[in-house]
Amino acid sequence: MMTSDQNKLLTQVGAGTPMGEVLRRYWWPVGISDHLKDRPTFIRVLGEDLVLFRDRSGTPGVLEAHCSHRGVNLCFGTVQDHGLRCRYHGWVYDIDGNVVEIPGESDTTLQQSVKHRAYPAQDLGGLIFTYMGPQPAPLLPRFHFLVADGEHFGAISGVLNNNWLQGVENGMDPFHATFLHGDVWSAAAKEAVKTWFEETEWGVVYKTIRPGRKTGEYNYREHHCIMPGVSVGGDRAVSSGLDRVEAHGFTATSARWSVPIDDNHSLHLRSHFIPADLDTSGRPMTRESSAGSRKAPYEIQPYREYLEQGYENPTLGYTMPRAIGQEDVLMLDSMGPVVPRENENLGAGDEGINMLRQIYLDSIESVKRGEDPKGTIRDEAKNRMIVVESDYGWISEQQFKAL
Repeated sequence: MMTSDQNKLLTQVGAGTPMGEVLRRYWWPVGISDHLKDRPTFIRVLGEDLVLFRDRSGTPGVLEAHCSHRGVNLCFGTVQDHGLRCRYHGWVYDIDGNVVEIPGESDTTLQQSVKHRAYPAQDLGGLIFTYMGPQPAPLLPRFHFLVADGEHFGAISGVLNNNWLQGVENGMDPFHATFLHGDVWSAAAKEAVKTWFEETEWGVVYKTIRPGRKTGEYNYREHHCIMPGVSVGGDRAVSSGLDRVEAHGFTATSARWSVPIDDNHSLHLRSHFIPADLDTSGRPMTRESSAGSRKAPYEIQPYREYLEQGYENPTLGYTMPRAIGQEDVLMLDSMGPVVPRENENLGAGDEGINMLRQIYLDSIESVKRGEDPKGTIRDEAKNRMIVVESDYGWISEQQFKAL
């Protein structure tokens, strides 16, 4: 069981907080490459108000949202060849936060004295990443689902009204799949017959075995949580009962980041990878079907049925949507903005969540000692391509007994 103080450590993400300082040691996805064109957009990450833009050279940038001149929001700005111009008085900032132009100011003293807060940004695998920590920055991890040959695209699933850690822990919870998603997730509809958890170089993986589509067959699933909070799953087609399909040694892969917006809100952002030459005919891994809404279809509130239907003869109860993402977000929202983990009663099935929490607590201590937290990379040779394949498919009775 966690204490109240430990819960605060893991859920507070602002600058200067212990967990906020850990999370700033990682690259976070903050946008979709295809979406960012000729206009900036207002974002909030780790409690900081920022503007994401792409200058005319095609380079993405992340700046403090409020102009260093008089505080107007730069989301109204206009992109330049190599920067962003404030719409109010025309100050121009480059992607490094340098003031490169002040209209009407002939003396360059002011221009040279102002350094606007800026964070490095990179496109990779259909997403835009930023790093908000101290320099020198670690390398942006080149996971196979971001860089291997094939199609890569990103999707924002939703903005959630709860702390980032609730989404991460949802991804390391194999048991909820049967009871929450069994109506739409055929491979997980039956209770697991064997489940175990292992710590990895990058985080934690759960491995679970369920009865399969026929006698003597089983469904085997490996699901990773990569630091700082990336949930990586295998070919979604297997979830609906289809066979696993490989191309060039890879299967279709979906990865979900639970990005901290602030202490009480998070962004669910996905990367989708379809290996080159993979036959996707009839398989639910296309641009059209992969986003998956994580917006709650309704708000949970006291006496909601009476307020919406009247007081005489309402139909009581909540109708669950038949969509995995919406089912998840309803559960996460129902916990409240920050779940009081000190009130939990955990069992053996929560071992993976406990392992994750301990990794986060250990990472806080590592950062305090001036060390990198788990899963950060500085070796270029190690970062050519990092394979984190989630094995997900159907196995025989003999294979089951061997595990």
